[in-house]
Amino acid sequence: MKRIIYSILIMIVLGTMMYSCKKDGYFVGGDLHNPKINMTTYDWLKSNKDGVFDTVIMLIDKAGIKDKINKQGITFFAPTDYDVYNYVQVRTAQIQRIDPDKKWTVDSMIKYELPRFADSIDMYVVNQQLTNDMFNEKGTTYKNAKGNNVVVSYEETSDPNLGYNSASSIKPRIVYFSYLFQALGSNVPASGITLPVGVRTRVQTSNAQTTTGVVHVLNNSHTLFFYR
Repeated sequence: MKRIIYSILIMIVLGTMMYSCKKDGYFVGGDLHNPKINMTTYDWLKSNKDGVFDTVIMLIDKAGIKDKINKQGITFFAPTDYDVYNYVQVRTAQIQRIDPDKKWTVDSMIKYELPRFADSIDMYVVNQQLTNDMFNEKGTTYKNAKGNNVVVSYEETSDPNLGYNSASSIKPRIVYFSYLFQALGSNVPASGITLPVGVRTRVQTSNAQTTTGVVHVLNNSHTLFFYR
């Protein structure tokens, strides 16, 4: 009897794990297992059960730019709430050089920076659908919605934290989104982009194909608007 009960418990645990992986597998990292998402870009971000886009969605709503990220046929390189947090931390460090008691917060962004947020979100938008099969190791340059150059690459990795396994002959590939501050030399690969030329940001979840466009989710170490 004990053996039967134990077997049932094991089956329940495994079933729960499989269901969780199936439901949330696209937030583990890398490519989506099933890239087709039957909802808009806005709704997909808002539906994340871990709430990693809650602040981003709130800022989008406050700025009235839902239609921007839901525009048909675009690609959105989506920042997360962690990226917003990194931004307010940098802003706080700057203003505390003048007044140690002051802080910059999300409320400060809502009060003073909504027009800037509405305009700067275009840094993350490319007006065409960019799926992983269009990318290569060296990188391809595109224009974002602000008319600035960005580079998107699809690079092999030997990092075990990103899925590499020495027992496998196939290396996993990771999407990188690089924002350029200066012109990139013709022979410079995406992996060679450094300041002051540009900033590279790893994509943690790529190739989400929603009913309105494509989404690639930026890494949590990114700072919103590449602020520095």
